[in-house]
Amino acid sequence: MLLVVCFTAVGVLAVQSDNISRLTLIVGPARDATLQVRQDMTAAQTGLNAYQVSGDRALLQPYVGTRDRTMAALATLQGRLAQGADGTADAARRQVLGERHRQAVEQWWADALLTEQALSRGERADISHNRALFTRYSAASAALGDYLTTERDQSGLLARTLSTRGEVVSILVTLAALIVMLSLGRRFAGSISRPLIELRDTMVRQRKGEPGACAREDQGSVELRSVASDFNALTEQNLALLQAQARDLESHQVTLAIARAIRATSNTQQALDVMCAAMGEGLGADRVVAKTIGDRQEVQLGAQWHRPSLRPLRDLTLLPELGGLAEESWLSGGFRARDDLLAAEASRQGLDRYFHQVMGVRAVVMVPIGLDDKVIGMIYVFMVSEPRVWATAETNVIQAVAGFVARAVVADERQVNQQEYVNRIERLDRQKSDFLATVSHELRTPLTSISGYVEVLQEQETGELTAQQHRMLEVISRNTFRLRSLIEDVLAVSRIEGGVSKANFIEVSVRKLITRVCEELSLLAQGRGIELEIDAGSQAATVLGDQASLDRAVVNILANAIKFSRPGGVVTIKGTLDQGARRVRITCQDQGVGIPAQDLANLFTRFFRASNATDQSIPGTGLGLSIAKQIVEEQHGGELRLTSVEDEGTAVVIDLPLCEPLQEPSQTQGTVGNDTVGNGSELEDVFGIRA
Repeated sequence: MLLVVCFTAVGVLAVQSDNISRLTLIVGPARDATLQVRQDMTAAQTGLNAYQVSGDRALLQPYVGTRDRTMAALATLQGRLAQGADGTADAARRQVLGERHRQAVEQWWADALLTEQALSRGERADISHNRALFTRYSAASAALGDYLTTERDQSGLLARTLSTRGEVVSILVTLAALIVMLSLGRRFAGSISRPLIELRDTMVRQRKGEPGACAREDQGSVELRSVASDFNALTEQNLALLQAQARDLESHQVTLAIARAIRATSNTQQALDVMCAAMGEGLGADRVVAKTIGDRQEVQLGAQWHRPSLRPLRDLTLLPELGGLAEESWLSGGFRARDDLLAAEASRQGLDRYFHQVMGVRAVVMVPIGLDDKVIGMIYVFMVSEPRVWATAETNVIQAVAGFVARAVVADERQVNQQEYVNRIERLDRQKSDFLATVSHELRTPLTSISGYVEVLQEQETGELTAQQHRMLEVISRNTFRLRSLIEDVLAVSRIEGGVSKANFIEVSVRKLITRVCEELSLLAQGRGIELEIDAGSQAATVLGDQASLDRAVVNILANAIKFSRPGGVVTIKGTLDQGARRVRITCQDQGVGIPAQDLANLFTRFFRASNATDQSIPGTGLGLSIAKQIVEEQHGGELRLTSVEDEGTAVVIDLPLCEPLQEPSQTQGTVGNDTVGNGSELEDVFGIRA
């Protein structure tokens, strides 16, 4: 039916296309060319007559060049007329009129050329003959134009008529086709819809929980039977997939149970025992054996599980490795599984024959235990009573469990190694402490003796000394002091690394702390001509910490400020309480030599000294700032900040968390030891310094 409709439409379109092609390709262009020739001929005639009457050659301009355009248009006209020469009467009539038109044009132009040449020579020409030829041309052109116009109008009318008739025919044919198709569709609807409805009902049954429901394959068309067959095949595949998913889920649960059991163990032997029992029960095997091996393939640890009806293996070392079987399996990334050791190909292999003849085994899976490139051992899963086809999910379980066992073994070894390492570190730490104690005793004793004898000599109790001898004794005394300071700094570093128990922390008054440190270093400041400006701060400024350590940190900071100040300089130390931030700050500011910018990054490194201090031979060990930073930040949770500009001075801030005092003091003055110290001139009275 569709072909009939298509052929009818194509026929109508072909007739219309032929008529339209004749109208647009022949009649229309031919008529346009005729009009173009008439326009050019009229212009040429007008110019030639004007030239003859007036003798003015300028009036001949419309004539000049017109001949070429006329001949081009005439050639186009003749081509279109020749294209439409299809043997019909209309085509013959067009050819006759076109030939008359061509001859009239050529005759007029031949005479016009002669007339123009005669007039150009100054001769008189018979213009009447030329006008007669033009009148003849006009009659031929009018006849051809009228015929082409009539033919154009007839072609348009015919096109409209054919279009109307084509539409009517197409509609009638389409309606007939629809009627036929509806009658045929009603006949075939029953044979198609019934099988489809039954197939849909089968799908609904599957969706409602009947995964094995199948469609009928004996009804309907060949295509419907094929669809039903494919649907049943898909149903079988889905059932197989569901069964495989169930097996995988069961295997996954077995794997997780074994993994949890292994993680709960405390050593390798216990992990092997738990693994064998859990795997045997989870996989339904008859016997499971696991063992670890050393670098020389010797058995180190072993475990086994078996059904109650079987006897245990007496010696696990009898299980063969056959020249590094475990290592070979591990490096190849696989395992070995035998479904039936009585099969022809299996019975010929030495290992399989050994398992069957010596151990009475029918099926076996052997999986290596390893981690990275290290082989740790082997797991054997045996079936004794009957053969067994080992599923991929089961071998995956054994391989996963082998990985868990490997990690448990490595973790156990790592724990043993870590414990041994800790023991060695503790022994080294005790040896270091013993060494430092020995150094402290062995060095401090002679240093004390040297210092005593130097003082005796300097007091001239053994006789008068020369000036040079006094200078020598001063050098000895100075270096003895430096060596004693170095020993004390090293011992302080050792104590810090050993840690301070926060259980022994007490409330430390920052005001008393600053007062004690200033009293201790006042003689050093006076000896170097340094003026100390002290603002000990509020009595409410207390911190929780180790008093001796905090004293040493502040002593190191203030001693550095005094040591690196120039004679006559001023060192300021100030205590500040920030109630809002719950912080206590100790600020020490000097106007000394400062620190070069390139040395600031390494300033808290042990034994590091600024380059300008070394150049100026200022004594020191390079441990003071490092010790202070460790005390403040690592022991007391504070922060130590330092800013410095070379040749301008250095500022150090110790920032500690505020601790509320256990009991509010009853008076607003500080104490030094058991003595009360006020804020005013009392500091100057006690220390000889300006407050």
